[in-house]
Amino acid sequence: MIKNRAIFIIISGILWGTTGIYSHIYSSYGIPPVTMSILRVFCAMIVITPFMIKKGRKSFVLSKRGFIIACIQGVINQAVFNVAYFTAIGKLGMASSVVLIYTSPIIVAIISYFFFKETPTMKKVFAMCVTITGVTFTATGGVFELSKLSLSGIIMGLISGLCFASLAITSRLGGQSEDPMAMTYYTMVFGFITLVGYGTIVGIGEFHADEKLAIISIINGATSVAFPYFLYSFSITKLKHVSYAPILSSVENIAATLFGTFIFGESLGSWRVIGIMLVLASIAMINMQERTKTLMDIVDYE
Repeated sequence: MIKNRAIFIIISGILWGTTGIYSHIYSSYGIPPVTMSILRVFCAMIVITPFMIKKGRKSFVLSKRGFIIACIQGVINQAVFNVAYFTAIGKLGMASSVVLIYTSPIIVAIISYFFFKETPTMKKVFAMCVTITGVTFTATGGVFELSKLSLSGIIMGLISGLCFASLAITSRLGGQSEDPMAMTYYTMVFGFITLVGYGTIVGIGEFHADEKLAIISIINGATSVAFPYFLYSFSITKLKHVSYAPILSSVENIAATLFGTFIFGESLGSWRVIGIMLVLASIAMINMQERTKTLMDIVDYE
C-alpha cells in the first residue's frame, strides 16, 4: 500500500483543485488577480501563525539555507505562480489552466538534464510530444483559429507550470533539514511581501469587501494554500524520486476539471477530454521508470 505521506501529496492535489472555485468567487467581487493572490497568501499566514506560536519560538527558526529556499519559494511559488495562475484562469478557464500547470513534469525533466545529467530516454521524448499535443487540445478545445485563442492566457498557464515545477525541487531541498511548517510559513511571508510590492506598482483595484468575503478568504487560505503546501513539503522528502510528486498531485487536474464543469458549467467537450487524457498519459510515462514497478516502489519504506 502507499505510504501515508504519499497519500498526503494526493490530498494536496485535491485541495489545490479547489483554487478555481475561489477564483470565480473573487471575480464576482471584481477582484483582480494580484489582489486575489495577496488575499490567499495573507490568509494562509493567518491560518498558520497560531500553530507556529503553539509550537514555541523554535518553530520560527530557520537556517540561512532555509531562509534562502523559503524566499525563493515565496517569490516564485506564491507571488509569480499566483498571479500567472489566476490570470490564466480568467483567460482560459479553470480546467485548461490546471492542465497547463501539469506541464511541470516535462520542465523538471529538462532541468534534470542540465543540472543532474539525466539523459532523456526515447520514452521521455515521446512523452514530451504527447504533452505538447495534449496541452494544445486542452487549451484550444479543438478551436485552432488564432482569433479565438488567448495567447497571453496560454503563456501565463505555462509560467505557472514552470513555477509549480520548481516547487518539487525547492520543497525537497528545504524539507531535508528544515521544519516543513516553518518553511511553509516563511514561504507565505516572502510571498506576501513580494505580492504587496507588486500590487503597489500595478494597483490592487477597487472592490467591495464584506464579512462573507472575509470568511471565504480565510477558508481559501486554509484549504487551497496553507494546508496543501504544508502537506506537500511534509511529504515530499519521503518520496523515492522527487519526480513522482507531480504525478501524485495531478489529481488536482481531475478535481479542478470536475469543479469547473459541474459547478460553473464550463464547457468540456471531446477535444478537451482527449487533451486532458493525453497530458495525464504523458505525465505517467515521464514519471515511470524504465522497468515495470509496482506502486509500492513509488515511496521509500522505513
